[in-house]
Amino acid sequence: MAPAATSRPAVLLAFAVLVLVPAALACSASDRDALLSIRAALSESRLGVFSTWTGTDCCSGWYGVACDPTTEGRVADLTLRGEAEDAVMAPAGRPASGVMSGYVSDAVCRLDRLSTLVLADWKQITGPIPSCVATDLLNLRILELPGNLLTGVIPSSVGSLSRLAVLNLADNHLTGAIPSSITSLASSLKHLDLANNQLTGRIPSDFGKLSMLSRALLGRNRLSGPIPASVSSMPRLADLDLSENQLTGGIPDGLGSNGRVLTSLYLGGNRLSGGIPASLLRSAGLGILNLSRNALEGPVPDVFTAQSYFMLLDLSRNRLTGGVPRSLASAAYVGHLDLSHNRLCGAIPAGPPFDHLDAQSFGGNTCLCGGPLGKCT
Repeated sequence: MAPAATSRPAVLLAFAVLVLVPAALACSASDRDALLSIRAALSESRLGVFSTWTGTDCCSGWYGVACDPTTEGRVADLTLRGEAEDAVMAPAGRPASGVMSGYVSDAVCRLDRLSTLVLADWKQITGPIPSCVATDLLNLRILELPGNLLTGVIPSSVGSLSRLAVLNLADNHLTGAIPSSITSLASSLKHLDLANNQLTGRIPSDFGKLSMLSRALLGRNRLSGPIPASVSSMPRLADLDLSENQLTGGIPDGLGSNGRVLTSLYLGGNRLSGGIPASLLRSAGLGILNLSRNALEGPVPDVFTAQSYFMLLDLSRNRLTGGVPRSLASAAYVGHLDLSHNRLCGAIPAGPPFDHLDAQSFGGNTCLCGGPLGKCT
């Protein structure tokens, strides 16, 4: 009988373990209701992204929905992309393109454990960005709503999202200014894409406070005023696009002088004046530089070195004077060079890279000659 007596505590312990360890958590009822409200505000039939949104457990099998296993079935990610490449939406292996209409319901703000919110490239989602996104979703790390028809302004309190690393609102119809609060994201924001909207006003003067930012894409808007001098001191900025705005003033001195960090700079299609900072053309890491269609003047700094490697160097349609820099011949590589439609004068240097360029690279200047333009007389 002794063995039976000693086995009873073990049985009780096993029973206790079974009672104390819960089964896999299903999604919370409140989050499921919020998701269904979001779905009710949207319509999509081509890809059928909502066809899996059935049953009571939104944490299991609902396309684009993921839950945090450390919480009680709370939704952490909502990712719906209109250009789908995964096996579910594109089973034939070819990218599938969807069209979704409707609007972004403010029910999304009830998903207050969200770290990722992506509704991208659906082409016909309209209406504003709910302002509560910036006040209620304080766990957000990724906010991507590009490629839609969103209108209205960027929520003014976006700077309250202290964990935000990616903000992508490109290719919409957003208006108003870039919120000044955005520079409060100094310790978190790494990728900012507001390109191809209708944003107006100035770039915040303290934009350089965004010390973690590696990409700032603000092109194709209606921004005005100067390029903030603080941009020159951003330690991680690799890609800066401010093209096709209405920016005025000069290019900040020192831009591109932070080692090899800055790799691409697009400032074309503005109203910039003054000279080209030598730091830009001397930069060893800068591979794409487009300053075309401005009112820049003075000579092209003759500061190219053996470390210069330009895939694209476009200085066309400005008011540049002087000659073609001879130090370009020492550059490691110059792919596409465009110095056309300026006021340059003199003989084009012989040898590489000039001997593989055509007349279009130099046309429309005052008195350039030599090379592809023909002999100097």
